[in-house]
Amino acid sequence: MSEFFENKNLIVFIFSIIISNFAISPIRRIGLKYGVIDRYEKRKDFKGTIVRIGGLSIIIGCSISLLLIANLFNIQFDNQLIYLFSVSLLFFLIGFFDDLFTIKPIPRLFLQASSTLFALTFLENLLFPFFQFARTLDSFNILFLVIGLLITILWIPGVTNAFNWIDGLDGLAGGVSVILYSGLFFVFLSLNLYQYSLYSLAIAGACYGFLIHNYKPASILMGDGGSYFLGFNLAALSLIASNNLIIRDTINSSIFASLFPLILLSVPVLDMFFVILVRIYNLKSPFYPDRNHLHHRLLEFGINYKLTILIILLLNAIAVFSTYLIFSKNELILYSLTFYGILIVSINFLKKFLEGNSK
Repeated sequence: MSEFFENKNLIVFIFSIIISNFAISPIRRIGLKYGVIDRYEKRKDFKGTIVRIGGLSIIIGCSISLLLIANLFNIQFDNQLIYLFSVSLLFFLIGFFDDLFTIKPIPRLFLQASSTLFALTFLENLLFPFFQFARTLDSFNILFLVIGLLITILWIPGVTNAFNWIDGLDGLAGGVSVILYSGLFFVFLSLNLYQYSLYSLAIAGACYGFLIHNYKPASILMGDGGSYFLGFNLAALSLIASNNLIIRDTINSSIFASLFPLILLSVPVLDMFFVILVRIYNLKSPFYPDRNHLHHRLLEFGINYKLTILIILLLNAIAVFSTYLIFSKNELILYSLTFYGILIVSINFLKKFLEGNSK
């Protein structure tokens, strides 16, 4: 795993942090100028008004850092990665327009499903592993293809919205993103998929740069645009990673490999599943906003904000470690623990340092 310490990995991570961090200030000014703000509601955990287009800083940090690395190290990015980023921008735009104009749930889901179907026409290894490989059986080819398409079209918008729903506390979605994307970075690195590992690390760094300003008290929110961008990439990258576990003979069972995305994203997915069941049980729309999410329940149980964040981050870290164990890469746990430890120790220092310099 010495590849982690290669110059391009460290540089893309540092560049994405710095670029995302410095993009916050102009984005905040633009949001305030044009009134793109999130107003206080009873179910939310902040008061007053706050700019909600911070997701732009994540995209800027990720894309510019990758372009810089491509020029510094003469990297020609694969078309598949370019297609993936392009579709993720479509998801961002859906959320961004929702931030600006408020799109109703059903049309929003239709747009997400259509974008997923569009992605399936260009991106390889985007079906669940079970259907990706079982459909090669001649007698079940069409059947498995149709089932695989339907499940993938449910999975990607489902994960996208599940991730959007966890964005309910300052720093929560950003912190979870850093953990999950850095986890994917180590997975892709171990599979020798270096471009996907760079992409995952660039997003992790951009999220960390954003998190410095989003950690309580937040001065900006990522908005639906940011959470849709991150949610789509998590859903897609988890499928790409799980399919490559079979392609590279790390796992020889497509059913077993299908557990990879389910376990990796188990915390946001189970949270969404539970909340939907509660809403249906209470005879309310699944899209009805409430305070039944995991972070709300922990707070109502009497756990303070910081401990609530740490508990959810720990649960996501456990999910990441569990995926490592699936394909016998136990040594990745040590690398991830070191990585997470450095980031947790540095976040408070960086926030105080930036706040001190801004006065």
